[in-house]
Amino acid sequence: MKPVRVLVAPDAFKSSLSAADAARHLAAGVAGAGADCTTVECPIADGGEGTIAVLESLGAAVQRIVVNGALGHPVPASWAALDGTAYIEVAQGSGAHHIPARTAQTCLRAASTGVGQLITAALDAGHRKIVLSTGGSAVSDGGAGMLHALGAEFSPHDAGSAGGGTLSWICGVDLSTLDPRLQEADITVAVDVNNPLLGDTGAAKTFAPQKGAGPWEIELLEAGLTHWADLIDSNGSNRAREAGTGASGGIGFAAMTALAARRISGADMVLDLLRIDALLSKTDLLVTGEGSLDKQSLFGKAPLALAARAAAHRVPTVVVAGRVELTTPELLEHGITASWSLVELSGSTAAALGDPGRWLQEAGRLVATHASQLT
Repeated sequence: MKPVRVLVAPDAFKSSLSAADAARHLAAGVAGAGADCTTVECPIADGGEGTIAVLESLGAAVQRIVVNGALGHPVPASWAALDGTAYIEVAQGSGAHHIPARTAQTCLRAASTGVGQLITAALDAGHRKIVLSTGGSAVSDGGAGMLHALGAEFSPHDAGSAGGGTLSWICGVDLSTLDPRLQEADITVAVDVNNPLLGDTGAAKTFAPQKGAGPWEIELLEAGLTHWADLIDSNGSNRAREAGTGASGGIGFAAMTALAARRISGADMVLDLLRIDALLSKTDLLVTGEGSLDKQSLFGKAPLALAARAAAHRVPTVVVAGRVELTTPELLEHGITASWSLVELSGSTAAALGDPGRWLQEAGRLVATHASQLT
């Protein structure tokens, strides 16, 4: 009987392990189980955090600069160029990792200025084809800071870079002063979620709580984003309700309206760059995962996008995640036949976070042990 060919393709386990480290530990667990399995490691991303690392593994030229981070302090950041396209990762310019202790105040103050500075760097380098990949941001400013850095004029002048908590104070914005080179640019926004800017599944109500916002801050941000949408989408097209406009605290909305960006799935973009379908055609079992497989995963996250690709190739998928909050029917609906939670394997969240590599290897061992039943 020939060995089971296992494709190990996790996303990052945020605040714990990179996608590459997660893949390495899972593959080691599969290999150490003594089962008749071979592995191929292919770390993935959803267009958000980790996208630059994936691009670098594909041979992209990575450029390193210093920008104003989420709270305005200088931070190191990178962007990548591959085959004539500049890739800008939102998390590099306004990432959650810029704010170790997220509070209500940091959530209201965080701005996307650094993202605009990264786009400017790509324009300065001569690029006119730009992909803006969302995800992993600390902001809820609707992309106002990004547009301010790109030349938009605000009234009051500094309102564009003051964070989501002050969006309601903006009296006016002039987009005609944006960097004229943007008129020549072909911009794509690769979204990691399909949430709209506003409403119950919008940027403020869905993502601001994990950025430090409480109920009062959420209502303030929702009101501010509503006002902001009226300012820069004044023709009544109601784009704030479109899928993906809520990505990265509304940066998706600013890109689609003010920068005329077209929207694509960040996960599908990365999977295409990795030529994942060619790998799946030679695979018997897929192992994917991320830090938390939950309701937000249903809005465009990489593991479920990859599971859909695997289903098209008739390859069964299993998931390993820090915690698994989706029900068995929900998993089956997305082609996932089995799952392992590191929290359940280790006995507690603290234990899982304390030694995630150990528990990923244990999960890999269990995958290999059950491989013949899963394929």
